[in-house]
Amino acid sequence: MDNFLIANIALDIFCLILSLIPIIYLGNDHRWHQKLNRYFLGVSVSNGLMIIGDLGDWCFRDITTPLMMTAAILLVVLYYVSSAFVLYFFARYIDEYLKLTHPVRTIFLRSITLLCGVQIFFALISPLTGAIFTITAAGYQRGSLFLISQLVPLFCYLSFTWLVVLNRKKLIRREVIFFLLYIFIPLGAGASQMFLRGIAVVNVGVTLALLFIFVNIQSERDLLIRQQEKELAESRVEIMLSQIQPHFLYNTLTTICQLCDVDPHQAKAAIRDFSLFLRGNMDSLESKAPIPFEQELLHAENYLSLERQRFQNRLKVVYEITARDFSIPSLTLQPIVENAVRHGVLRREEGGTVTIRTEETPDAYLVIVADDGLGFSDKFEEDNQSHIGIKNVRERLGMLCGGTLTLQSTPGKGTVATIMIPKEGATL
Repeated sequence: MDNFLIANIALDIFCLILSLIPIIYLGNDHRWHQKLNRYFLGVSVSNGLMIIGDLGDWCFRDITTPLMMTAAILLVVLYYVSSAFVLYFFARYIDEYLKLTHPVRTIFLRSITLLCGVQIFFALISPLTGAIFTITAAGYQRGSLFLISQLVPLFCYLSFTWLVVLNRKKLIRREVIFFLLYIFIPLGAGASQMFLRGIAVVNVGVTLALLFIFVNIQSERDLLIRQQEKELAESRVEIMLSQIQPHFLYNTLTTICQLCDVDPHQAKAAIRDFSLFLRGNMDSLESKAPIPFEQELLHAENYLSLERQRFQNRLKVVYEITARDFSIPSLTLQPIVENAVRHGVLRREEGGTVTIRTEETPDAYLVIVADDGLGFSDKFEEDNQSHIGIKNVRERLGMLCGGTLTLQSTPGKGTVATIMIPKEGATL
């Protein structure tokens, strides 16, 4: 075995060891549960498999048995298939990192999936047709359509570059630099190996660029996510405390006390609802991930039941629930319902109606809370300190599932609050 082969094998083994660093890191402490980390883990695993496949090119240079021939073919197929998955998972990583808009996201991911599919297809048929490669007694040889395996990564990396430049305002300068390094280092390495066959520079380039991303972007992102989790925990406490203020406890217990004299059965039902309401608030402190919508709806129903006991005919509730099978962050529906009651219908002397409605669209689930109260002006949220819950709900929707909360109000006619949860963030 000549010195070039030994050097290339050593380079591949070294790159394989380096590629294990992000795999081990992301595989521990449940980091892979986060979608962004899963895509980065997919890139890292695919890169490791690509390196293993590349070893076949350097290890099987003198094929003398059918078993060696089969092993060489399988390893080369693994190389080309894994390299396609490196591109695919990195495309998903960029999409998730940049939070692309729907039209751009659809075009981008479909284009990358098609390109990667083309490479995988030709890699799988090459053992029979010699399209991208052939294996002879002398080892790996490039096929007549080898250029396809070079053009696919080129078009993919050009797409990545276009997206990073297009969305540069979403990134800090360092993120832009290291994303572009990840793009141009493999491109340069691929161009070098295409014209200077004999040196395994592609794997070195891809692995080093991957580590640049991991050390300078992904690890920072992980710290940011942990900080956001801390802020979410604090916001859950704020919302919970805002919902069990002394005046609410006092009013609820006073209502139950009065019911004990006039309607013991109703008093018993009110105690049950109050207990479930308090339990729901306490359970929310332990809920880091979105919960089933039915569970959040039940919490809102318990709250409304207590308020109806107190305000009787002044408060009417209508449920129009057509979509149920999705998830929603805990303590997001109930604060909106509470706003509709306290600052909507109950501001009218005669009271009014709160309507809770759900809808399903092709891309999202909608939870709509409407009231026919007095409404408010555009400065309502800024001027009214009691609506800190609205801000917390918006932040938690955005962080936990990419959702949004919009308010539309007409003074004298009422308010409509719409929670939008993308289907990707609403999976049970």
